[in-house]
Amino acid sequence: MAKHKSVYSFLIEHRELPLLGVLALLLVAVNVRVPGYLANSWLNVLKNGSINMVMCCGMLCVLLVGSIDISTTAVLAFAGAVAGKLMGLGVIQNTLLMFVLGIAIGAAIGAVNGVLMSYGRVIALIVTLGTSYIVRALIPMNWLLGMNKVNPTQLTQSFKDSLINHELLGLPFLVWLAVLVVIGTAIFLNYTRTGRNLYAVGSNAEAAQMRGVHLNKIRVLAHTICGASAGLAGIMWLAFYAAIEKGSATGDEMFTIAACVLGGVSVTGGYGKITGVVIGALMVAFIDSAIPQMGIGNSMITEFIKGILLLFAILLNVILQRISAKQDLAGRNI
Repeated sequence: MAKHKSVYSFLIEHRELPLLGVLALLLVAVNVRVPGYLANSWLNVLKNGSINMVMCCGMLCVLLVGSIDISTTAVLAFAGAVAGKLMGLGVIQNTLLMFVLGIAIGAAIGAVNGVLMSYGRVIALIVTLGTSYIVRALIPMNWLLGMNKVNPTQLTQSFKDSLINHELLGLPFLVWLAVLVVIGTAIFLNYTRTGRNLYAVGSNAEAAQMRGVHLNKIRVLAHTICGASAGLAGIMWLAFYAAIEKGSATGDEMFTIAACVLGGVSVTGGYGKITGVVIGALMVAFIDSAIPQMGIGNSMITEFIKGILLLFAILLNVILQRISAKQDLAGRNI
């Protein structure tokens, strides 16, 4: 019995490990079906998954406090569109300023979401749904910037080359940027007091408040970080595709949430590891890449497989949480 308990405890503490096993099996199966797939496609998978991985880092912070944000891709499109149009008008020519502007736009929208949710007592789902509609409605800003969409001719060549064609140790800057965001998120969550407070608020808000944690400020911060990561992703999207418009990334926010949940992040808050999120994001990226390689061109089948994996992850999370709760009760002789 003690042995079973130790196994359960290990799985509860490392919920991302079963997912890592599934990812390994998936890669082996695809590589057997399509010889040489992994050797030929791994770099494209990393590049395609980098944008989603950056958004996953922000979404992780929101999920940890027991909230959610479905406006991330709308913020991505808006930040990329505004920055891209300003570059087209000659207002901004510096790549670094593009990133600063994108992050600032996203952080501002995220902060508004957090304030409305925390201080206005509006449900996060409703707030971010409304934000998503409003922000996407603003993207065809003919009335403000004379813009329908941003196309490659409006972007400087140095900006388009910066993340895709410039490499370090064989990896494009786009991938390294995602790596830096992941490392920064890990340090923030694991080694700072504020980062640990995100876990505390999602795990037990009342206990966190008794310890002096300001719940509303932490929730606003989580949404601000999520918005900032979406704004950064918008600039990455603009550099990767050299274009952006109103419908860009529509629906991809569900892939971001799915990657987090697949990585073992609790949808009720209080638990989640950046390692699991990275694995989940890579799995979503590999599914997108691998299924067409296997001769399956039907996008519905791709979505079906993602849905099955998501349900499996949620079910696994629920089972592990129930086991954890039973062990806690048994330990207190209740």
